[in-house]
Amino acid sequence: MTTTDEAARLKALADYVDLEAPAAPELEAVVRLAAAVSGAPMATVNLIDEHLQRQLVTHGFPREDCSREDSMCFTTLRIGRFVNTADASQDARFASGPFVDGRLGQVRGYAAAPLETPEGHLLGTLCAFGPEPRELDQAQAAALQDLAQVVVALFDRERQARAAAQLTARVEQARYTAEASRALQETLLPQQVSGTDRVVVATRYMPGTDGAEVGGDWYDVVRTPDSVVLVIGDVQGHSSRAAALMGQVRTAVRAYVSEGHSPDAALERTNALMVALGTELFATCALVALDEATGWVTAASAGHPEPLALRSDGRVGALEVEPGPPLGVAPDAAFPASRHRFTTRTRLVLYTDGVVESRRSDADGAALLEARLRRSGAAGPEEVADALVGPVAAGLSDDAALLVVDYAGVPSQVKEAHLELAPDMRSVGEARDYLRTTLDAWEIPQDVEDSAELIVSELVTNALLHTGAPAVLVLRYDTGGELLALGVEDTSTRHPQPRELSDDSLTGRGMFIVEALAERWWVAPAGDGKTVWADLAVV
Repeated sequence: MTTTDEAARLKALADYVDLEAPAAPELEAVVRLAAAVSGAPMATVNLIDEHLQRQLVTHGFPREDCSREDSMCFTTLRIGRFVNTADASQDARFASGPFVDGRLGQVRGYAAAPLETPEGHLLGTLCAFGPEPRELDQAQAAALQDLAQVVVALFDRERQARAAAQLTARVEQARYTAEASRALQETLLPQQVSGTDRVVVATRYMPGTDGAEVGGDWYDVVRTPDSVVLVIGDVQGHSSRAAALMGQVRTAVRAYVSEGHSPDAALERTNALMVALGTELFATCALVALDEATGWVTAASAGHPEPLALRSDGRVGALEVEPGPPLGVAPDAAFPASRHRFTTRTRLVLYTDGVVESRRSDADGAALLEARLRRSGAAGPEEVADALVGPVAAGLSDDAALLVVDYAGVPSQVKEAHLELAPDMRSVGEARDYLRTTLDAWEIPQDVEDSAELIVSELVTNALLHTGAPAVLVLRYDTGGELLALGVEDTSTRHPQPRELSDDSLTGRGMFIVEALAERWWVAPAGDGKTVWADLAVV
């Protein structure tokens, strides 16, 4: 047996058998059966490690390990095949051994079947023996060799059980790590991002590192008295250290914006903080402050990709911003502000570079993102966010964060009406009556009014049926934009979804009706509840 063969055999032994663990109970039965079928008074499973013969299970005598040089079974392993000798004292291979010549025993009849793995490694033997000369007949020899295969099968079962337990432990550890990482991420990213009636926001964050679901990308939405400020950023690297710095930077940006600082001033102050921290990491960041009443936008960037804008006429393009350097690089850096105005419906997309970089594709990720945004049409922000990140989610080479923001445009002359609804299904009829009376007063065309009645009936029914709590009907008519908005506020955070229907379905058609009649419908989360909105064109 060569040194290489022996090393491989010992590795297989360690893989198949835990020598420090109790033997499987079935092995005792196998050894008893080996003695019985062999007609021998004694039997054992011997395993040969680097130095010893280890007696795993014995029958007819007490267990006792010995050096492998003294072992008859080690000699059998070197022979490499089944041994069946009537009198070991007359067999030159065994006669001088201490278990034969009287020093440790006086074995005469001896039969041993090697324990051979499917890979061809010999772990030890199943042997039967006694003090009287005796040779096994053909049937007994075959039975002993069959039992040796049973022993190897039991070893393999235990090996697989250990592997399964180890895998379970690794999975559990990975789950614990992932849960801890998610918990950390949840403390670093906003717990809830809410927009307004005219600004609807969807967010996505995806880690780019396997196992550790935490990184340096972040997003935020900050409400100030005169604007909604959108924040997107990326700290260099994707590690717990990058995530910790991200938490500091995000907090600083939010604090400066909440104090009323403009985007450029907030970036200047955050940059000074990062320089003072003395970290070798840097961060990119973009801020967009939107005055929803006027449509004016003020934007500033610290080395971050420019936001994208989808305008009401279908044009898609970057929101031009002159970038300053990344945060933490230059102590006296300036971050020039740019001004834009959106008077009509506009969709903004702020993203980190992980969204446009994929290890599975060499295509221009920014161009693909623009193309997907152009095709987004009337879909709501949540659906758009899924469409934008879905194609790259499986091939992320970096963390990725995304903000999709729908701005309704500058409000024209708006008429608004509200009706509080009791948690009673009779409120559905009250809502229809109130709708008819209000829309007649607003001189809404009859066909639009009919569609509005169907939509309101479904939305109110859903709200009352699924919450059992009061709801509020909101009617809003933008005379300038010729748009009628129908909203129902309820106390549930669960979003309605159109369901797949069969021909005999009696329920579940509500959102299909809304989807078919409305120009678009969407959900605006609000604290512990939401408002489901549907728009109808008034023409």
